[in-house]
Amino acid sequence: MHPIYTTSVRVSTRGDYACRALLSLALHADDPGPISVRDIATRTALPQPYLEQILLVLKGAGLVKSKRGVGGGYVLARPADQIKLSEIIAAADGPISLGDFGQPHQDGACDHEGHCVLLAIWNVAGEHMRQHLDDYTLAGIAQAAGGSAPWPELHH
Repeated sequence: MHPIYTTSVRVSTRGDYACRALLSLALHADDPGPISVRDIATRTALPQPYLEQILLVLKGAGLVKSKRGVGGGYVLARPADQIKLSEIIAAADGPISLGDFGQPHQDGACDHEGHCVLLAIWNVAGEHMRQHLDDYTLAGIAQAAGGSAPWPELHH
């Protein structure tokens, strides 16, 4: 395993599922009408009951719109090039951070040896991740998935 990949930043299962569901909507944005939860579940291989919960959360966050009844389902609430990966994960999981360790110099966080400098590092790393995920839109990811844009990779 390449050493650069050894520190994994955790995105929760819920955050991953939310991104997969919205990517599916982006990939099928030209389909007529809303896309049913069943279709999304089939295409993404995600469990439908869990997917329904996540889509309701994403609807509450203003990322998708739903239509009820026959021919009902979900559509993206705005164009895929205006939806950032960071927004989807924040909607599903709350703000992006590397664990909830608190802020340096707050609530006695620095009472123990060296702890404050580590908290500062975790906060900087969380900010880097937020900024990195801001660079990806659903449209860009859909293009990469379809082979019409470069694949994301690490640059040394």
